[in-house]
Amino acid sequence: MTAVPTEPSSESRFERGLTWAAGLVLLLALLAEFRSLIRPDTGFLLDAANRVLDGAVIYRDVVEINPPLIIWLNMIAVEVSRLSGLSDMVVYRVGFTLLLLGCLGVAMTVVRCFLLPGEARLQRLLLPALAFVLFALPGRDYGEREHLVLGLVLPYAFLAAARAGGTPVPGGWGWLAGGLAGLGFALKPHFLLLWPALECAPRLRRQLPWWRVLPETAAIGLVLAGYLGAIALVTPQYFELVSRLAGAYTRFLYDPFWHLLVTGPGAAVTFLALLATVALRQRAGHPALWDGLALATVAAYLAGAAQQKGLDYHFYPSLGLAVVLLVLVTTDLRSPPARLAERLYRVVAASALVTVAASALVHAAAGAIGYDPQRAEFETRVRIVREHAGNGRVFVMSYHIGSTYPLINYSGVRSASRFPQLWILPAAYWDELHADAPLRFRDRAQMGPVERYLNDAALADFERYQPTVLVVLRHARDLPTNGLRRLDYIAYFGRDPRFAPLLRRYQWVADVGEYAVYARLSGAAPRSARPPMATAGTQDLLGTDQEGLQVRLLTRAFLAQLGVFLLATAFFARRPGFGRPA
Repeated sequence: MTAVPTEPSSESRFERGLTWAAGLVLLLALLAEFRSLIRPDTGFLLDAANRVLDGAVIYRDVVEINPPLIIWLNMIAVEVSRLSGLSDMVVYRVGFTLLLLGCLGVAMTVVRCFLLPGEARLQRLLLPALAFVLFALPGRDYGEREHLVLGLVLPYAFLAAARAGGTPVPGGWGWLAGGLAGLGFALKPHFLLLWPALECAPRLRRQLPWWRVLPETAAIGLVLAGYLGAIALVTPQYFELVSRLAGAYTRFLYDPFWHLLVTGPGAAVTFLALLATVALRQRAGHPALWDGLALATVAAYLAGAAQQKGLDYHFYPSLGLAVVLLVLVTTDLRSPPARLAERLYRVVAASALVTVAASALVHAAAGAIGYDPQRAEFETRVRIVREHAGNGRVFVMSYHIGSTYPLINYSGVRSASRFPQLWILPAAYWDELHADAPLRFRDRAQMGPVERYLNDAALADFERYQPTVLVVLRHARDLPTNGLRRLDYIAYFGRDPRFAPLLRRYQWVADVGEYAVYARLSGAAPRSARPPMATAGTQDLLGTDQEGLQVRLLTRAFLAQLGVFLLATAFFARRPGFGRPA
């Protein structure tokens, strides 16, 4: 008898669709990443690793306020680059992506074996959700330390949720998850707040006594203790640098903690996910998982606000965890919502999830086809710097790390500064930059020790490396609305009698976008263009806040997201179990 082929069930088609969705999200995100320029922070860390391998002393010849683990990891990428002949940027991206895939694999194994055993549908839902969170959601922040922190902590978060649900976990998995989480906390110590939050998850549900030390707890403690010992042995100068610059760094881009608790990037999505979790908690299919992720989301958000900068990537871990929570509150319910408030929360949660996903995937698609409206200007700056630098170095005067990197990486010209950017200068004048009075620079006798350190270090670097190219971020008018862009770097350094003769050795080459490029005069060559000189600013910043960051409201992107949200809301409001009773 010949077997009659059967049609695949709708369930199996759905499961296959989810697997395909995870693969497509991953492919789109990686295409966007590998076709885009590397991020400024990534560029600096690779350059720092190159310099340290060539003999520079970190925290003296290369000034970085963060602990050294991330530079040590970048040194591995640079060494592989030198051995293989591949670009260090390519090696870094490949290595970072493989590490993320490994974290995703460990996290999904914990989900399948301990957290959701036998729950094939929810397992397959989590796979594309995590692929989206780890690869598409970061967008322009792909490769930041916070990105890796979330990947490294996810297995620990899922293991804590499994323990909270009463599932026994072999010790080996605890050691593995704890070791990975310990590395994440070492990369970004602010996120240590996740440690007590996730330790509380099983204990609040009375699955473990408070005094019991778990393998993952011990692993985290050992990793962190070993890391502190390594810092003390290998880079003891780190502690001296931090004691000198920590106060100034706190002032740079300062945004108060309590203000960020309300206005932090991704706050609306994060708060919605937490409120929806509370509203639908009694219908949760897996309440231990909901509780564990909610605790982790709160801790990650507090860690982002504690940095008091308001930068997007500081809040990426909390946003990523919030997105996973939104997936759960819309799909992991043991019974459909009956009360109106529950249905409203589910509708809004589902609509927010669709909006976040659509926005991130559109950006990924734009990156995958190579769309970048600022790339042409950047490549012009790279070309001009490369043409005039020769075998010399470039010194960049700007408060923003994006002015220096990845310009250094793509031009192939070495930096003449120990600083990735001159952030100490706006930190020293933070109050004055936001005041109505005209900006007046202090003379040396009035300077504090940190400002004097900046001046002496910049002068020493200039004299040591004699940069062949000087790139200066042009200043705007001296008005409080222009914030950090009020700084005239030529006026600031040129008033120093030690620095002024050095600046007169340069002449203007080109203005590229917001930058003026100067080349060093060689020997007795006659001057053919003006030298760097202090001038009155003539431009104002448009469409930006006081720190030069893009305002997010009433832009085309915001209006498009609002349109997607409203359409999704109209769709889900008509769905049984969402806007209508089941």
